[in-house]
Amino acid sequence: MWSVAYSPDGQHIISGSGDDTIRIWDAETGAAVGKPLEGHTTSVRSVAYSPDGQHIISGSDDNTIRIWDAETGAAVGKPVEGHTGIVWSVAYSPDGQRIVSGSGDSTIRTWDAFRPVSIQYPFSSNPIQPQIYTSPDEDGWVHDSEGRLLYWVPPDCRIGLHSHALLTIPRTSHVRSVSLDFKDFAYGTSWTQIFNST
Repeated sequence: MWSVAYSPDGQHIISGSGDDTIRIWDAETGAAVGKPLEGHTTSVRSVAYSPDGQHIISGSDDNTIRIWDAETGAAVGKPVEGHTGIVWSVAYSPDGQRIVSGSGDSTIRTWDAFRPVSIQYPFSSNPIQPQIYTSPDEDGWVHDSEGRLLYWVPPDCRIGLHSHALLTIPRTSHVRSVSLDFKDFAYGTSWTQIFNST
């Protein structure tokens, strides 16, 4: 067993195994529920339930993520591909709209849960690749990967409201659909007065 997780209602436990399957268990009795979920071609390293309990996701040594119907055990769609290494970890976002995966290829990817395509440039721990996001420094400035100032975050927005989900897209990225809306952007030589007046 590589990974286990409870269903949101606490009635079931799922497990991912070295026998290439996912199993569902009755949390009260420990009895297997239905047949094993089969489809991965190698060990299942990670499993998770969707927040509504209707789906199960799994990550495997075969470098794919699979989505399953938790009620029937049937595979939902084709394997989700994009990683080039073992998928060690998978999870749903709290609203169930996104899936996140961590892989042996040194990246984290986020996916649309209902149309499983990668929706962000992969976060990478590989120092050769450019850094694509950063938190504000101690003065509140966010810098790009080359140390240039991008924008300033007010103190009351640095915790909670400012998120790593705000991405700095490097020039080398294949993502070209990012746009900025400056409609309510405060700027100029007296930007603090503009900010305080809004």
